[in-house]
Amino acid sequence: MIQALIIKWILKKGSTEFLLFIGDNFLAVLLLISLITILIFHERRKGGTKIDASELTRLINKEEPYVFDLRSSSEFDSGTVSGAVNIQSSDLVKGNSQFKAKEEDKIVLICKTGSNSSTAAGSLKKEGYSNVSVLSGGIMGWIQGGMPLVKKQNKS
Repeated sequence: MIQALIIKWILKKGSTEFLLFIGDNFLAVLLLISLITILIFHERRKGGTKIDASELTRLINKEEPYVFDLRSSSEFDSGTVSGAVNIQSSDLVKGNSQFKAKEEDKIVLICKTGSNSSTAAGSLKKEGYSNVSVLSGGIMGWIQGGMPLVKKQNKS
C-alpha cells in the first residue's frame, strides 16, 4: 500500500516537472521535434529497401539479383559478398558497361556501412529502377552477422 502511494507520488511529481519543463522550454522542444521529424522523412526518402544479411543470402540463392559493391577496389579486393560486382556509385547509370541491370531487375547495393548505398538507391529509384535493396549496415553488418567474405571477385 505504501509502495503504491510512493509510486503514484513519484509519477505525479515527475509528470508535473516534465510538463513544466516543456512549458518553460517550448521553443527548444518544438525545434527538437521538428528536427527529428525532418530526419525521419529524409532517411525514408533516401531509397532502397533495407535487407539484412540472411535476406541477402536468400535472395542470392533464390532470385539471382544484381549485387553491386560500391566500395573502393582495394576494399572490394579484401573481401565482399559472393557474386558481387565492384562498381562506383557514379557508374550506376543506364548504358554503363558495368551496370547491366534493367529497371525491373532485382538490385542489391552494398557499401561499408549502408549510408552510401542508400543514397545511390535513391538515385536509382529516381531513374525508374523499382526493385532496389540496400544491405542494412553494409559490409560491416554482413561481417557482424558472421557471414563469409569472398576475396578477389572477377569484375564484370
